[in-house]
Amino acid sequence: MKITEIKIDRLSIPLKHLYKLSNEYGELMTTTPIVVSIFTDSGIVGHGECDPWPAFTGCSSESTYVVLQKHIVPALIGADPCNVNEIHRLMDSVIRNQQIAKSAIDMAVYDIWGKATNQPVHQILGGKLRSEMKVMWSIGGSSPDESAKEVLEAKERGYYGCMIKIGTDFKLDAARTIAVREAVGPDFPLIADANQGWDVDTAIRYAKAVKYCNLLFFEQPVQSWDIDGMARIKRAIDIPVSADESVSNIHEAVQLIEAKAADVFSIKVTKNGGIMPAKAICQYAEANGILLFFNSMIEEGITQAASLAVSATCSNIVTTIGHAYFSPQRLDGDICSYHKQIKRGFVEVSDAPGLGIELDQDAVKRYLVESTVVVK
Repeated sequence: MKITEIKIDRLSIPLKHLYKLSNEYGELMTTTPIVVSIFTDSGIVGHGECDPWPAFTGCSSESTYVVLQKHIVPALIGADPCNVNEIHRLMDSVIRNQQIAKSAIDMAVYDIWGKATNQPVHQILGGKLRSEMKVMWSIGGSSPDESAKEVLEAKERGYYGCMIKIGTDFKLDAARTIAVREAVGPDFPLIADANQGWDVDTAIRYAKAVKYCNLLFFEQPVQSWDIDGMARIKRAIDIPVSADESVSNIHEAVQLIEAKAADVFSIKVTKNGGIMPAKAICQYAEANGILLFFNSMIEEGITQAASLAVSATCSNIVTTIGHAYFSPQRLDGDICSYHKQIKRGFVEVSDAPGLGIELDQDAVKRYLVESTVVVK
């Protein structure tokens, strides 16, 4: 089987509501995914997605589109899509780094591999350990009363826990966290994510201020490069520490473990460069006693399906709270069938071939900004 052409669609999709994050990231009202469709001489088509976010990933939708169009995609025409190692070698041979762009290609070739062999991607990765995953919700910055109301609504809708976005004003964020805990009671799972918004001292002050809120873990309190700061926080507080922006590749995973700087790794398939590199991080984490939390990038259903294929095969996942498989529900609409797998508080692991999703071409057209096709 050979790749004959690749279509790249750059989209812009509004969120249903304003999403206020840390001081580092500000506010979001739109997400800008790129969808890649890889066509083969056998007639099989695979779909992938990447989710550029300049403040988080260091690349924009526009720049990622150009990287795919001018560098990565031309190098793949004629290649065997089922040889994922060779696909990654070809991508690395024409441009280094660019994990976000490469993640879309990676997802699409895994989708083809599964369809060609009539098996779901999770089977290719070793087989699923569960048929469904718990799903949580996430709230952005607001007042204490508004935060408490939103999390209480999430609880009533059946979500299995909630992530509270913090990393702005320390006192306000502590008040929000306490208000949420008082509203939902002692047993509803809660985590807090500062998205690099604070320094070490502020993060420790926050953790001590909310020590009775029973947070399951505290995600990315400081800048991604500050591994020493993560380790200092981990030693100083009683709440487990999760690394998100600090663990984008296997090399950073090694650094974090050697520094004893994290208890949990936040996995995002598009951030980690695709299914293959994300699975490598997961396996290394498991070998070193690190738990896995599957997070999202304000992404569409293709990336969510790819993430689900990985998480279904991992034994060391966090089980005390749901994972971030709600992302399309935050958006104006899903561009594929993934959202149908989400039931009250859970998402079903598909056993359909490939990623188990169908692309909604009408939805792609509705959100389309620009498109290109590269052929042999």
